[in-house]
Amino acid sequence: MKNITVFTVLVINFFCTQPVMALDNETYAVTLSPRFGMVYGQAEEIVYPYNTIAPMLSQLLWDINSVFYYGFLLELSRLDPREKWGFFAGFSLRNGIPGSSGFIENRDWQSTIHADLTDYSIHDNHIRELMLLDFAAGVSFPLNRWLFKTSVNVSFIRLSFFGTDGQGEYARQSGSLFHPITDDPDVLLFSGKVISYTQEWLYIAPAFSIGYFFRENFLAELSFIVTPLILCNALDEHKGSYAWDVKNQAEALTRNAQFRDYMQGGIMLEPGLMISYVIDRRFTVFWEISWRYINRTRGIAYSRNPIGFGNYFPALEPSGAGLSGLHNGIGLKVTL
Repeated sequence: MKNITVFTVLVINFFCTQPVMALDNETYAVTLSPRFGMVYGQAEEIVYPYNTIAPMLSQLLWDINSVFYYGFLLELSRLDPREKWGFFAGFSLRNGIPGSSGFIENRDWQSTIHADLTDYSIHDNHIRELMLLDFAAGVSFPLNRWLFKTSVNVSFIRLSFFGTDGQGEYARQSGSLFHPITDDPDVLLFSGKVISYTQEWLYIAPAFSIGYFFRENFLAELSFIVTPLILCNALDEHKGSYAWDVKNQAEALTRNAQFRDYMQGGIMLEPGLMISYVIDRRFTVFWEISWRYINRTRGIAYSRNPIGFGNYFPALEPSGAGLSGLHNGIGLKVTL
């Protein structure tokens, strides 16, 4: 986080050394936009099967329920993009406010002879970090009341969660065979921190937008971003805590293990809408909404047991990850 803060300060200094500059004899300006909003979505953690029957060996769903964020958008662009074509560049930071955020659900399909669910647990989910960094640079083209933009975007996302308390149901075993979870499962009650998970995403993407000036001071813009150029690193830690075994009326020790995943590829989509109202030459208010969706990212996993000790060993099962989030926010654009 310290490195991100230093980078942000450098970017602001770069943009603001000359708030108004001449480029090809046309006037450009820097704008700074404080922004506030909310994210609603879900992060997905997947383990694909090696020798089991079901399409997945394990799936964990981490809720991102109404997480509020604050941040800013820093842009360099033409003062009046309606006059003629021009360049633009922007840097954006959104930082989530930590807190409780729905649930984390963990499902496993461990049987080699049937595809029924064998394990299910649910815990209270908590957001530790939610940070989104975006950089874009491109060109805009006006045509009567229309404004067209094309750009290249680079994005970095960091999410961190932990799950606490809750309960789980686990299928009975006959040797190495698993019964379905509906057949008299074991029930565990958890207390305290049980599991944590961190995702880091990096991708580069082309972006396109089309805007329409309903009036001189009222602009609506539709945008679309899509790319398969995705990298994702993830860290999963099962804390090795004690749980209460309801059936046997005794304490049970849960798994103590650490997993690192390195994944790439898949698909990222982000449609968006921004509506801007120009108050005067210096101030513009805007409302923005977008949906960011990443899926089919796959890779390799490494594990060690217990947490923090020994070497990592490659797992036979491929890893996967996904992310979806609806971003809804408002901001005030100030021309410097």
